[in-house]
Amino acid sequence: MDTVSEAAPPFYPLTDNNHAALVVITAVIFFIYAILGIIGKLVIRLNITSMKDFDVGLLIAALLYFIQTACVIAACNNGLGEHRDALSDDEFGRFSKLMYTSRILGILVHATTKVSLGLLIRQIDRQGGLNFANMILGGVVIAWAISGIFATAFQCPMPEPWLAENKAQCPNQGPIFVYNGIMIILTDIALCILPVAMMWEVQTSLRRKAIVMVLFGTRLIVPIITIPELVHARYMFSDSDDVTWQAVSMMIWGQIALGLSVITVCIPSLKGVIDSLLGSTAVAALNTPYELKDSGNGTGLEMTAISDSRTKQASKQGSGLGSALRRSSRPRHNDHPVWRRDVTTEVRTEIASGSDSVRNLTEGVMVNTDFEVSYDDRHPSRADSMGSSDGAYRLQGN
Repeated sequence: MDTVSEAAPPFYPLTDNNHAALVVITAVIFFIYAILGIIGKLVIRLNITSMKDFDVGLLIAALLYFIQTACVIAACNNGLGEHRDALSDDEFGRFSKLMYTSRILGILVHATTKVSLGLLIRQIDRQGGLNFANMILGGVVIAWAISGIFATAFQCPMPEPWLAENKAQCPNQGPIFVYNGIMIILTDIALCILPVAMMWEVQTSLRRKAIVMVLFGTRLIVPIITIPELVHARYMFSDSDDVTWQAVSMMIWGQIALGLSVITVCIPSLKGVIDSLLGSTAVAALNTPYELKDSGNGTGLEMTAISDSRTKQASKQGSGLGSALRRSSRPRHNDHPVWRRDVTTEVRTEIASGSDSVRNLTEGVMVNTDFEVSYDDRHPSRADSMGSSDGAYRLQGN
């Protein structure tokens, strides 16, 4: 006898009187997207040697986002998406505590992602007014996070600051929520402006500038999504007692904004992949010391990399530097090259530091590098009779 197996009932049925399934699906989907974005960021950086500060910030944000998502799902199990009159007082109390916790965690997720993105920008450009503006913005984000968490934690009268059944019971809930939303919008817009200012004066191709600006500019989607979240929070300013039902739309937009906040921190790491798809040629970033050697052909001194393994990589840069040094070090009063025994060199560059994400973002960017070459002749030579017993070669490249 054939038996037909019945399908298991859904975990969160979507009915006319229960919309919790919409919140759960949105929260889970965008959390999965965020985790995939973080995994993609780590996969792109296959040769990670150490965790950078902005990586740590992103992982902290992911952990907080996981806890926040769990609180939202638990709130759906305790009345979110249902009408208030269908819940007991105990269920509404648990719902209020979970919503209260999720909002505080949401502020922390937004703040940590902003700090992580600011640290990435700082890793690329540590000097000048842009770095100062970045530090100020980081201070503003931290100050907002502290004030926002403190205000949210005490939004309703003690001893139950989480209990916000209506406007009369908790009149500060709406203004505090709007304050946090406005700060999220303003700080995200500022985070999108900083990379534009960073790339504006950079000597590189227009396409590369546009790619970097667009990758960082994807952060604008977070304030765009935050606006409808604030619009759907208007029930906080009304006298309605059905908060469990009316909070559904606001929570959906809020979970989308949190997921995109994490994802947009991972997007700048995709620049290397985009360059490969567009057929861009990678430019190696070197941090190689150089030394001076006799050219052997009577032209003077030439600069070569100490590491033989890196000499080929630095052929384009090294050849130019070597020829420039040979021209500047040619003896003026003698047809034979002058060889100095004690030679020291110093090469300082910033673009070589940082993670693979930073190097991918800064490929093709012309960075000012200072070279200082000096020598000390401790033994007399024929050059001493010509008044050159002590001197220094200096080469500065921009």
